[in-house]
Formats: sequence, structure tokens, C-alpha cells
Amino acid sequence: MNRTPTPSLRTRVVATVVVLFAVLLLVVGASVDVVLGQQLRRDLDARLSDRADRAVELVDSGVSAQDLVQALQGDAIRVRITTADGTVYGVPGGEPPAQGDRPAAPNPPSGPSNAPTPPGPPNPPAPRSDSLEITKPLPDGSTLSLLGDTTAIADVRQQLRILMVVAGAVTLLLAAAALIYAVRRALSPLDSMTTVARRITNGDRGRRLLPSKPNTDLGRTASAVDEMLDALEDAERNEAAAAQAARRAEEDMRRFLADAAHELRTPVAGISALAQSLQRDAEHRPDRVGRWSELLVGESARASRLVGDMLDSVRAENTSELELTDADLTDVVRRTVERSALLSPQVRFEVDGSQPVPVRVDVGRVEQILSNVLDNAARFTPPGGSVRVTTGTDSQAFVTVDDDGPGVDEADRERIFERLVRLNSARDRSSGGVGLGLSIARTLARAHGGELVCAAGPTGARFRLTLPSLTGRSAGSTPANHR
Repeated sequence: MNRTPTPSLRTRVVATVVVLFAVLLLVVGASVDVVLGQQLRRDLDARLSDRADRAVELVDSGVSAQDLVQALQGDAIRVRITTADGTVYGVPGGEPPAQGDRPAAPNPPSGPSNAPTPPGPPNPPAPRSDSLEITKPLPDGSTLSLLGDTTAIADVRQQLRILMVVAGAVTLLLAAAALIYAVRRALSPLDSMTTVARRITNGDRGRRLLPSKPNTDLGRTASAVDEMLDALEDAERNEAAAAQAARRAEEDMRRFLADAAHELRTPVAGISALAQSLQRDAEHRPDRVGRWSELLVGESARASRLVGDMLDSVRAENTSELELTDADLTDVVRRTVERSALLSPQVRFEVDGSQPVPVRVDVGRVEQILSNVLDNAARFTPPGGSVRVTTGTDSQAFVTVDDDGPGVDEADRERIFERLVRLNSARDRSSGGVGLGLSIARTLARAHGGELVCAAGPTGARFRLTLPSLTGRSAGSTPANHR
């Protein structure tokens, strides 16, 4: 697996900005140096032009060549005047003037003299090679040469460069320090994310970043982290719920097996005892053989019925075995009530359902649901009592069964749908039930996309069965893909 490159973001940001700032300072400094040099040269050129114009005015006013040199010399400007007869005044260049170029000096006194010859004026330093020079003829026929020395300009530019280098270095240091502080403040949300991630790792699962500005770069990152944490928590909760459901299912299976074994123990023990009695005493007590045989058949039937109910309980959860057809729920109810009336003649059954209720169901399974509910109602309705059955439709098709029995306590109205559960107050083995009928009925109802619930009735218990109605959905829609 390739590692994700994770360079220091602070270092990269600071280094990049400082380098760009240094390049910017270098460009600005070079531009200032060039512009300043050009401006100073233009100023020097302007001064040379002014001196040349002034020389013309002075010559017109009768100023001599020697005085003209003195008047124009200075301010980094050197002057040389060459008269019409070739006499040179002033030395603007670096070479000493030729002897003929100097004004004639007075002859020394005749006769021998031991006095030393006085030194002449010192030669000025040679001008720079990039100095400015202007040559202009004067009205008296002489020629004026003006030389602008750029040494001062070079010195100013050199000082400016040193100043810009020092100031740039200080500026870069201050900018780097300010950038480090600003970047640290700007990236502080990343430190918060790291802190939150570590706290979550240490068990604080409910903590979130909750960005104040979710549309920024860091805000979007924080929102994505929060969404990831929510998804992880949901997955963790789902996993915990699935594990809990698996444990509960395992516990239910163990309890079911234990209850089933307990329920089967009685008939199996009775069958074993009756078989031993027949084997041991059939010859000696032939008058008891018929009774023993009758009891043996009864215990076998009871065990068979219990095994059949267990198989029905398991098959009811398999929705793929449903054979769905269009049917009238009212007609199914009437047929099932007629069967229950034959099996329980001591109870009066009443049906209230004049309108057809179209449904798409497995008719056999719905009859099984109704049979279990009606048998349960008849079993706990006292002789002479009545069981009232009502069919209808609202958002769903429904069947309600009300009996005149003792009813079911509110705390037990869900527990009676658990497997092998019989309430002590009303259900015992003498009634013939093993506690699977209502569990099977609810499982089959849910397999159809409906529900079976227990509520308080007018006098006793009320069971309400709901099923998807064809009037509330498309006829081709089914709870699942069934054959």
C-alpha cells in the first residue's frame, strides 16, 4: 500500500511565501535602482544643458574665457573652453593638457636663479567612462565642452542597493515570523480535528467538529470528517444491533428448543409409560388394554399436533412459500367461522361483513391465521358466550375478533405472540393449547405484509388482523416475490 505524502504544510506555506516575497523584493529593488539611475542621469544632462545655455549668455555679456570656466565649473561638472586661436582653458578630461593648450605663463626674470619652480595645479581625477559630455560652439568662435561626472550617481546607487538589501533582509525576517504566526492560526482547525480524532479514539464517540463555516476549505473538510464519523457510528450501532439481534435470536432458539423439549416430554413420557404397561400387563389385565390403547392414541395425537405446530411455526417465516391469489376476505372469514362453529358448538359465532373486501393473499394461510385466532377465542369464551367477527377496509383490509373471555392484561398483549407462551391466568395444558397458535398467526400475517395485534375488547379480548387491500395498492404489487 502506497503511503500518502504528508509534508509539513506550515513549512511549505511559509517557505513558498517567503521565496515569492524575496523574488518580489528583488524585482522591485532592481526596478528602483534602474529607474533612479536613469532619473539621476537625466537630471545631470539637464544641468549640463543649463550650463551650456548660461555660457552663451555670459559670452554675450563679455565674460572672458578664464572667468567663464570659473563660473561654469563645479557641481560634478567639468568645463573646457577652446578659443578660436587654440588656447584651452579648463581640463575636463583625465589627461594633463599639452603645453600649448595652457595659457602662456609670464617669462621668469632673466639671470640665474636658484628658486624652485612652483608646482602647477593638480590634475583632476579621470572621469568615469559613462560620464555625460556636451560640446557647444560659443558666439565668440570658441568651443565649450561640458563633462558631467557620474561618480556621485554611482555612489548614490551603491548606497541605495546596500540599504535595499539590508531592508529586504529585515523585511523577509519579519514577514517569515508573521507568516509563521498567521499560518499557525489559520491551520488551528486542523489541530482541533486531530484533537477530536484522538478523543474519539479514546472513547468519546459523540464528539464532532461542527464547523462554523462549512463552505470554506477547512469547513468542507470538517463536514466530511463529521459525516464519516456519523457513518462509522451508524455502522457501529447497526453492528451492535445486529449482534444483539443475533444473540436474542439465539436465546429465542434455545428457549424454543427447551420449551419444545419440555412440551414433548409429557406426551412422550405418557406414550412410553402406556407402551410399557401394554407390554407388561396386557395378558394379565386384558380389561385395561382398550383404555391404555385409547390413552396411547391421545398422547400420540398430542405429540403429533405439537410437532406439526412447530413445523408450521418455522414454515410461516418463509415468505417464498406463499401462493398469492385474489380473494374476498369476507368470504374467507365466513368459511373459517363455519368451521370453528362446528368445532365449538358451545359458543355462538357472529359475522358482521356485508361488503366484499378484495385482497391478494395465500387463502390457505389466511384461513390458518383466522382458525388459530377463532380457536383461541372459543377456547376462553365461557359456554353460551359469543365470538363476534367483523370485516372491513380503511387504509388496509382488516378483521377483528371479539370474545367474551377474561381478556388479556395490557402487559401480556405482546407476550402472548411469543412461541410456547401460555398465560397462567387463562391458558394451561388442560385447554389443549401449546402456545404456538398465535405466534404462527402473527408470523403469517407479517409474511403477507400485514399485522396481528391484541387489544382490549368491549367485554373480553380483541384481536385485529390487517392485510394489504387491493383498493389501497396496485393489484400487481405483492409483499414479496412469491411463486
